[in-house]
Amino acid sequence: MVFVIGRFARMFVSEVSFRIMFMELPRVDNILKLCLDIYLVRECSDLGLEEELFAKLIFLYRSPETMIRWTKPKYD
Repeated sequence: MVFVIGRFARMFVSEVSFRIMFMELPRVDNILKLCLDIYLVRECSDLGLEEELFAKLIFLYRSPETMIRWTKPKYD
């Protein structure tokens, strides 16, 4: 019984730690623009550019440091 409770607690905590990184980003406008660009390029059937933009998006999500730089709030 203790094993089952411990397993559920670990699943909950580990899931939250992954979600926090993406749920608490301050400014996601650049990421949204990249996703919309991928959508538009796909509609135009430009597969080469779509692949390039998608690779950029995947790199962005695999690199937390780059993600932070892209979503850092602008101070005037």
